[in-house]
Amino acid sequence: MAIEVAADASRTSSDGGLLLLRQADEKLGLSERWASAIPDEREASRVAHTRLEQVRQRVFQIAMGYEDCNDADQLRDDPVLKAACDRLPNGQALSAQPTLSRFENAIDARAIKTLINDLEQSYVDELPADTSLVVLDIDGTDDETHGNQQLTFFHGFYDHHMYHPLLVFDGDSGQLVSAILRPGNAHAARGAMCVLTRVIRRIKARFPSAQILVRADSGFCMPRILDRLEALNCELGDVDFSLGIAKNPRLLAMAAPAMAEAERRHEETGRHIRHFTTIRYAATTWRHKRHVVVKAEHHIRGPNPRFVITSLDEFDAGQIYDVVYCARGQAENYIKDLKNALKADRLSCSSFFANFFRLLLHAAAYRLMHQLRVAAQAVAPALARRQFDTLRTHLLKVAAHVKQTVRRIRVRLPRVFPLARAFQDIARYLQATRPDPAPS
Repeated sequence: MAIEVAADASRTSSDGGLLLLRQADEKLGLSERWASAIPDEREASRVAHTRLEQVRQRVFQIAMGYEDCNDADQLRDDPVLKAACDRLPNGQALSAQPTLSRFENAIDARAIKTLINDLEQSYVDELPADTSLVVLDIDGTDDETHGNQQLTFFHGFYDHHMYHPLLVFDGDSGQLVSAILRPGNAHAARGAMCVLTRVIRRIKARFPSAQILVRADSGFCMPRILDRLEALNCELGDVDFSLGIAKNPRLLAMAAPAMAEAERRHEETGRHIRHFTTIRYAATTWRHKRHVVVKAEHHIRGPNPRFVITSLDEFDAGQIYDVVYCARGQAENYIKDLKNALKADRLSCSSFFANFFRLLLHAAAYRLMHQLRVAAQAVAPALARRQFDTLRTHLLKVAAHVKQTVRRIRVRLPRVFPLARAFQDIARYLQATRPDPAPS
């Protein structure tokens, strides 16, 4: 029997999961706060698309895998996307690509600062009331550029023209704490001291007795950062760090006895040997000696020494390295969620501020997807372990038929949708945990 296929089904969408994103956004209140911070110098009588609608349209599209503004030309009539942005399915279309491009380029430095402050403060506000430990993983990543974007430069380490975003994640929950766009030739640690200072002070303002642990690779082991973290510890208490430190001749000389022992044990047993010890070390630019954990490793390929500087000098060296420091590797998976699943490296505007705003829009999409993962953890734990792109494919990319009547909008999902029960449970969870509206 012949099968005929035509793309002419009216009032249908392939993105029924947008309704969950809208619920997550309402729970966080993110779009409403951000829309109020974005400049709007348009003539009010001619405005067809509010800033709130545009924020939601752009963030929802990114979360659903449509990172390019050009996608809006086809999606602006999607009935579910329109409903999620408070447009009637049978009503006027959402913003087209030129309108969204003007929206992204309407940003200025003051608005960028406001959005960053909101991103960081909302993270602190959403921490559980019984928080006693916060782990901050800070790292940089490369966003390769291919045009004439402002402040894109060649970076020798990455070997291409790029921007160099700075990202901070909660090492326990995977939440994105802050995102800063930097020029392509920025040092790995540029801006880290200011971001950490702001976030740590905000955490301590809400949780004075909480312990804060900062983790990062050797690119952040700079004297000014170490000094600042120690100063914050003296001022606020319980601020610790565990940072990688690059090998140098002095460190290798001090670790020589431990490396010799690891080599001896490897030759005797033929096994992969990891031997841990500690030393007190100070570079010439440091004010004083600090505690350094040495991993003296020797295997079939030869010696492999590693060093970690930490303020946690009361713990076993092996535990500090394996349990504390190496756990920061999970942040690489969070970066993959941001860059691979949410395409946060699509910073192709000409203006630096517009690209900064784009990065923050992708950060907002990350927040919504993370909220869905939190909800899934409560009602469908198997989904909570999936990457954002997998979560989107399995849960959000579902066909939906939309019917608008005088009184309501009815959305029908397929009867054979495998995750229909999880979809409903997550929707109920988000509705039940949504904050009550503020009294008028």
